[in-house]
Amino acid sequence: MRFFLVVAIWVVIVGGLWKYISHRDAQRELIVATTPIDLTVEGRFALEITPTFSTEDDPFALTTSENNASPFEVKLNGDVVDMRALEFQRGETIRKEKIAGVLTGHNEIYVNASPPLSENTLEHGIRVKVYQDDTLIVDKTVWADQGALVSGTISFNHSQTEEASHDH
Repeated sequence: MRFFLVVAIWVVIVGGLWKYISHRDAQRELIVATTPIDLTVEGRFALEITPTFSTEDDPFALTTSENNASPFEVKLNGDVVDMRALEFQRGETIRKEKIAGVLTGHNEIYVNASPPLSENTLEHGIRVKVYQDDTLIVDKTVWADQGALVSGTISFNHSQTEEASHDH
């Protein structure tokens, strides 16, 4: 009797597992790969940055031959916005025209800058503005405590309704 009970339990467990796996694999075959949608927004975008300090190289940053660290780094949705040729001075607004990579929906701008060591007792900030054509869509400031790197992320949403309202 025990033998038949063991065989019955084995058939139920292994049979149920086999049925589950075959059903799961059949469902996996029905999934169709979707093509990615291009979410980039058409339009002319400009980025204005105004630091409250003059930038200098971070003495604590790791620099190698492949990594030519800049004292000022800006990324839009993970893509680097080239700012190496620009010189950042205290209170001077730097405008970068024709930035690409703004998406429909959620966007992020990451800024990272190194203030001078001689000003480590001051709090520093970076004001970031984003314009679409000539309309301001983002105006935020990233602040840092005394002696720290000014680093932060500015999030904003850009929708198709904003884009349509600029056509009038």
